[in-house]
Amino acid sequence: MALALVATSCGPAGDSDVPPSPFPARTGQGTRVSVSGFAIDWFSARLSWRQPSNATAVQIWRDSRLIDRVAAAKRTYTDRLLWERSRYDYAVVFVDPRGRAVGSYRVPVNTPALTTPFPRLYADSSFWNTPIAPDARAEPGSATIISNSLVRYASTANLVNSLEHGYPIAYADPASTRFPIGCTKYDCQTNVSFRIPAYARPNTGSDGHLVVLDPATGEELDMFAAACCWRAASRYATSMGGSGAICPPGSRCNGAVAAGFAEAAGIIRPEEIAQGHIDHALAVATPYTRADYIACPATHTDGQYSATAIPEGARIQLDPGFDVQAQKWPRWQKIIATAFQVYGGYIADTSGSLAVRAEANLDRGYNAWTKAGVPSGSPSLADLPWSRFRLLAVTQC
Repeated sequence: MALALVATSCGPAGDSDVPPSPFPARTGQGTRVSVSGFAIDWFSARLSWRQPSNATAVQIWRDSRLIDRVAAAKRTYTDRLLWERSRYDYAVVFVDPRGRAVGSYRVPVNTPALTTPFPRLYADSSFWNTPIAPDARAEPGSATIISNSLVRYASTANLVNSLEHGYPIAYADPASTRFPIGCTKYDCQTNVSFRIPAYARPNTGSDGHLVVLDPATGEELDMFAAACCWRAASRYATSMGGSGAICPPGSRCNGAVAAGFAEAAGIIRPEEIAQGHIDHALAVATPYTRADYIACPATHTDGQYSATAIPEGARIQLDPGFDVQAQKWPRWQKIIATAFQVYGGYIADTSGSLAVRAEANLDRGYNAWTKAGVPSGSPSLADLPWSRFRLLAVTQC
């Protein structure tokens, strides 16, 4: 049976994105080449192949979507962003030096049920991953600042998971093509290169955010105003196991978000809602942020307002005594509210609304938010009791 495959434009040029049709009925076995695939865990799958003598490149397709193009000699590829208890139909397409497809093999993979927590980014000691101490103090004037910067905008509060403004996250494989990342505006004096899979796309809004994670190297690429293939207004490489900021507190540096935080830091993932708990602080943006004041652990600010505005880098907390479970809210809102009680949220940026940042579905190829029971398109968080938040004590950096 033939599959209708849809090509994408990004990635290295030179080979056709039109695999042969129909695919063999057998699942990955050929006379000159063998192809196999299996789930590593509920989140990822590994494909492997033996290179035919007339092939120099391989196209990896998942459910009719091009995932990547790699050298045939690499022989393995790990695909992530999968969902638990799901079937995925992969196609491994071999391409010769003239760009002609010379064979394709279908490989079905079934992922198991979620049995382990979704892996969080950054070191356990990171400020993102540290729960709020029971004796944490509020900043003097907390009630006024919270009223000005949060309560005033409560009607606009939303979970930013839309294709336009959410944060797409892609995963590179060691076989993915390494690109020099061009720079057009900020911190262009630093050379950055990174492996980026062919499916990676920035969000569709004007900010053009994109995060690429490379588990093999432990690196994270953050891009603002990104465009294939590849350049950005600013781009930064940081550690997936580091602090979750581009430079240490007390230093001064930019980042793909205004506070100088790593771009993936604090982002809510659909798997975290599905598992029932978020094990890190959340990234929050508001229209009313303070000018000329950087609160540790931030390293930069784009704040514009007076001392009654909240500074970027500040940490907020929902009153731990507020009974979240007694509320008539959907499950996903209770999970977010509980994270605000245990880990809090850091002010990461200035925005047009009161925004809690989350992943965009864009680089998954399916709607993970629907699977997690969450509306997509930036659903409202106006029901959260924003007046019951407090600003924790701040230290100027």
